[in-house]
Amino acid sequence: MTMLTYIYRNGLWIAVPAFLISTIFVSIFILNLVRLARQAPILRIPILEQQDIEFAEAGPVVLSIEGPILTGRFRKLSYELSQGFGTPVDGRTTWFHARTSGLRKVRMAIRSYEIPEPGRYILRINGLEAGQENDADHRLVFTRPHLFRIFGNVIGIILSAGLSIGSIVLFCLRLTDKWAK
Repeated sequence: MTMLTYIYRNGLWIAVPAFLISTIFVSIFILNLVRLARQAPILRIPILEQQDIEFAEAGPVVLSIEGPILTGRFRKLSYELSQGFGTPVDGRTTWFHARTSGLRKVRMAIRSYEIPEPGRYILRINGLEAGQENDADHRLVFTRPHLFRIFGNVIGIILSAGLSIGSIVLFCLRLTDKWAK
């Protein structure tokens, strides 16, 4: 007897626990994604032409823009981060602009920086027009990189959901096969 034949014959007994386990895993992966989105921000600042910011620890950070869905406020802006004494911090545009969105707001990663040491830094925004009335709804957010953990959780959701659907199909196949006899 092959493995697939064994699984099919015992489909009613295998499908129920497989469905329960896969549903639990889907829930865990979704909760992990929500927790990642909430824990990621380390600094949230308003949009100003130039401002001092303080990083408590060295390491990689990602600059993200945050605002209402479909906002055009961040178009044609460029960002420069430098240490307090003027040395620029090397930054690069992110390859994959990870987005986190809700019903009203969206956050999108745009640049990544390697902070060499904790301390005071200066952020300059070039191309910023005069203050607009809805600037209170727009923010710049510095986060720790978490893109690979997001991908891992999304892959976990897809695989767990596939197992869940497969167990439902197996259960229905075996149930209809029992009734047909």
